[in-house]
Amino acid sequence: MSFARTVPFLSAALVLSGVVGASAADLGEPDLNAAPTMAPMPAYTRKWYIRADGGYSWYPTPSISLGDFDNHSTKSNGAWTVGGGIGQYYAWGFRGDITVDHMFDATSETNFDFGSSRLDFNSMVVLANLYYEFNRGDRFVPYIGAGLGYAHNETNSGTVVDGTGTSSFGGKSTDNFAVAAMAGVSWRLWGGRTMYVSGSSKDDEPVQVNTGNAVYLDFGYRFLYLGDAKTASFDADGTPGTEKLKEITAHQFRVGVRYDLN
Repeated sequence: MSFARTVPFLSAALVLSGVVGASAADLGEPDLNAAPTMAPMPAYTRKWYIRADGGYSWYPTPSISLGDFDNHSTKSNGAWTVGGGIGQYYAWGFRGDITVDHMFDATSETNFDFGSSRLDFNSMVVLANLYYEFNRGDRFVPYIGAGLGYAHNETNSGTVVDGTGTSSFGGKSTDNFAVAAMAGVSWRLWGGRTMYVSGSSKDDEPVQVNTGNAVYLDFGYRFLYLGDAKTASFDADGTPGTEKLKEITAHQFRVGVRYDLN
């Protein structure tokens, strides 16, 4: 074959190979010469939840004073409590929330040298809480936690009994620093699970993936430090003063419902 005939055949072959290559690229065939790419990992999203709680509080005997008189014995009854809050799930098994709880009236009866007194007190508590959950994603999830915040303690009108008879006094509000420690277990009633997948490199933290909304029933214990409470000023056996409940603490057993919002 002469050179003049060979050139057209070679040109046609080159053009045909280019067309075939372009068609393969258009059809999605992999490019073997391209650098490999990693599929993106699911983005971490903070998942919100709301909660509602109820329970019962027991008060260890607080230290009580009335003017210069110290108490000889004190008995404090328990009280119901209700509350709610909103929170978020974080990575590494942590979650946090802001809660508001109202602790209904509890009665305190105290004996002094000159007689006795009786008063009711209640509290409103606002806390910022942080929890660590064990085995998140399972149906039963144990947890521990701690909280810091504010307690608004309020005494109602009460009475003092002494040798001269019975006198009454007014209530008063007191604001205090509050601290809490919690432990309990959450039971997933229905809904999605929370899973973890590894990050894109060895230095990345696990990525949290939520598979759907869920409802949890929560059983927990909470210890509360509520600070002080005191009454309005009055005369006791001829001595003016106020009755003060010092360093109030409470043991609470609570049951709540938590619902994932997204």
